[in-house]
Amino acid sequence: MSRRTLSWLAAIGMASGACMLIGLLAGMQSARRADELFRFAQTIRRAVASHAATTSPTDARRGTFNEFDQLVAYPGKREVPPPAITSRTMVAFVFGQSNSANHGGEKFAAASEAVLNYWNSRYFVAEDPLLGASGLQGGPWTLMANRLVADKTFDSVVLEAAGISATTVRDWATGGRLNVMLEKRLADTKAAGLTVTHFLWHQGEEDNNEAGVAGYDAAMRTIIDLAQKYFPKAKFLIAQASICYRVPPNGGLRQIQRDLTRLPGVFAGPDTDEIGEADRYDDCHLSGRGLERHADGWVAAVRRAAK
Repeated sequence: MSRRTLSWLAAIGMASGACMLIGLLAGMQSARRADELFRFAQTIRRAVASHAATTSPTDARRGTFNEFDQLVAYPGKREVPPPAITSRTMVAFVFGQSNSANHGGEKFAAASEAVLNYWNSRYFVAEDPLLGASGLQGGPWTLMANRLVADKTFDSVVLEAAGISATTVRDWATGGRLNVMLEKRLADTKAAGLTVTHFLWHQGEEDNNEAGVAGYDAAMRTIIDLAQKYFPKAKFLIAQASICYRVPPNGGLRQIQRDLTRLPGVFAGPDTDEIGEADRYDDCHLSGRGLERHADGWVAAVRRAAK
């Protein structure tokens, strides 16, 4: 190889290295500002991670999903007869985005038949992934229910899961792409004779931006109104949730989530922004230990709402 060729290769290598360094520095600066470039990159990363979690070659053959990417069938689910619903039964409608769905880093199963997963007028012993939500991994809800039964807060818990990954509050609100589905789920639940006692909402990561904050309060109020239209006596709990992929907590969004708890029948859920990167397997979705903290937070919030 000639000296001239080697010189060209060296120059190209130096230029490439300089470009990479500039890109890295720009990315670091963008991350510090959490600007539009950074948010766009995180949106792409979130979408890729969500797709991989839902449609990996191993798992794609094992789950059946509806048009909303909600799990409707999964091998090994154990169906049981409709349970006796008493005043000591918690019926929890759990929804929001991926950290409310089956995207966690560990799976949990019901400790007994006192914890069930309701889907499409049928009852199954709860076991991750829960029918009705997106993803094929784990979540906090079965673990939360086990603990609420174990400490005798309730005699039994029925979980109705509906969370969908990477969704904004506007997706769920009046006029959003999921609003008709949400209302149908609520209407079908009521028609089946099942009364929701708790709505547990965990969402906000996708709205950690200027536009999301601007429309969050109004959109959230329509979701609460819809839930209370069908189940007016249910408690509606809202988590503090805004961080994902190292985007810093959003003070404005968190304030709106807190202020919404002043509405009748609305209560504070856990503050999951306190769950740091060490307990998030990809800097966004919760690891097994993160899910333990998530479940503990909901247990405490449900107890507070009961006072």
